Amino acid sequence: MNKMKLLCILSVFSLPSMARDDGKIILEKAMDQLLTMNVEMSMEITETDTKGRVKEKGYDILMAKFGDVEKTRMIMQKPDRAKGITIVLTNLPDEVGIIEVYTPANGKTRKMKATPQNMSRVGSNFALSNFASADYDAISCKLLGKQQIDSLSCYQLEVMEQSDSIIFKAEFMVEENTFHIVQIISYDEDGKQANITKLSDFQPINGTKNKIQPMLIMAEDIAGNKHTRMQVLNIFPRTDLKEEDFSIQGVGE
Repeated sequence: MNKMKLLCILSVFSLPSMARDDGKIILEKAMDQLLTMNVEMSMEITETDTKGRVKEKGYDILMAKFGDVEKTRMIMQKPDRAKGITIVLTNLPDEVGIIEVYTPANGKTRKMKATPQNMSRVGSNFALSNFASADYDAISCKLLGKQQIDSLSCYQLEVMEQSDSIIFKAEFMVEENTFHIVQIISYDEDGKQANITKLSDFQPINGTKNKIQPMLIMAEDIAGNKHTRMQVLNIFPRTDLKEEDFSIQGVGE
């Protein structure tokens, strides 16, 4: 998976007419509110399958960007038997990224490509992360119109990017008044709906200027018949992060 860089809109736009570039303007404005890089957060995740079986997980997460390379580190805190398992995602420009998974029980690290399937396997398939940062020249963003989502008037956006041989496609619902992203539908390689994600409880982030975070994220994995509840416990800006903070070497020592 190649995460896109969706940051940077400096002006407030009124949108009286729907010109060709309105989709990108709306998406930029929505994403510019989010703190997607140089950040630390803790998150608790509850997964429920169709048989009602529940899995609870907890992660401490770091995200940063070094040049054109983006890094994410996730250290499991729950359940106890999995504590210390560390996942490092490296996203490279114009390439499918790399996933490294360190397992303290055997001291081994395995690597795999960051395809959507592998991202799902390691528990990092949250739809917004696929579009966390963007080169707008590399994506297609079309304004399809407006829809009501949970009584909110929303802009309906179709967002697409091709990276290597993989095409990422998603539909964003952006609330008209606040520009909050309240729903994301992602699609698989066959054009079928793969995940539906709903975002809510938007809170300001201390130590930042006009940045917000959806503290509650509800995701439905349609193909896997799984529902996931993600609760952000805390989030902080981290401008001091270094590349060695994302090294898998020495984890757990």
